[in-house]
Amino acid sequence: AARRLRGGGGGSVRGTLFCTNLRVAFVPGAQVSGGPACSFAKPKVLTAASSLKFIPEELAVHCRDFRLLRFHFHESGLQPQAFRVAMAIAQAREAATWPGHAGPTPLFESLHDWEKELKRQGAVGWRVSAVNERFDMATSLPRYLWVPGRLLDKDLKRAFAHFEERRVPRLCWHHPGGSDLLRTAGFHAASEPQREDVRCLEALLRGGHGQCVLVAPGELPSLAELQLSYGKLRALCLPDSPVPDDKWLSALEGTRWLDHVRACVRKASEVASLLAARRCSVVLQEPHDRDFNCLLASLAQLLADPHARTLPGFQSLVQREWVAAGHPFARRLGLGRPSPRDEVRAGGTGCG
Repeated sequence: AARRLRGGGGGSVRGTLFCTNLRVAFVPGAQVSGGPACSFAKPKVLTAASSLKFIPEELAVHCRDFRLLRFHFHESGLQPQAFRVAMAIAQAREAATWPGHAGPTPLFESLHDWEKELKRQGAVGWRVSAVNERFDMATSLPRYLWVPGRLLDKDLKRAFAHFEERRVPRLCWHHPGGSDLLRTAGFHAASEPQREDVRCLEALLRGGHGQCVLVAPGELPSLAELQLSYGKLRALCLPDSPVPDDKWLSALEGTRWLDHVRACVRKASEVASLLAARRCSVVLQEPHDRDFNCLLASLAQLLADPHARTLPGFQSLVQREWVAAGHPFARRLGLGRPSPRDEVRAGGTGCG
């Protein structure tokens, strides 16, 4: 049993707090008009190595979306079992139900999910290839890929070796006007394609169109710049930020976060305009196809596809362009120990 404290002297809400190593869920019960004030003057940060000589009476959870949730345990303090679990919490997430959501979110782990989405987009001339079903062609790509219908799998296999991390060009989204959005990694430095390989690469990049436009995220910030900017933004938005209110907007501008957001949206708008203006193949090409390609492909679809702006469509978009596409969430969020190669790539990889 716990009470969630409201800010501004708004009392508290009685309920039950459930803690796991993945999320925190508070289920409210009877509402209480008044509640105890915060009793600890020097809060202690809980880590995996924390050792306390007392059972805490209150728990403050700083969420990734900058919310601060405070819970008071007024009877016997936080039970030892709950305390041990709380120290292992990696992130906090509200349990929510979304009205109007029809059916589960497709995970794009089955052939059916890919075929259903391809049919919804009306992408004539494309098919679902199971060439990577056992991840033996590219470990970071999904099992199934959207490729030109006339390209056989035996020819498709010739293309993998010519791209970084073997991440070949494949369809992301089909524009109703006839254009196609593709994404791919950069060409491998040691690539020496033969004549048949060149024919296969042209078929992949053109996607049945006579014109192919390559889009590289050259003017976007590097991953290191984004991480630095986000750290400043997060510190600025926390409740204990030392920045006074009259200087908050200038401090926000100093983080450069809005500049980075503006640059990404502008680039995605250019991609969406290319897709709408002419029937062509627009190919997003990033050195490793794991970060900005995910972002630009998602933003372009949000701008041009009304379905992507619905809750089911957005969930499907994130699953397809980020999760199934192999974005390294753990490394980017600092949840694992990166290898020296990953550190160099994250710290020094620009987008030029």
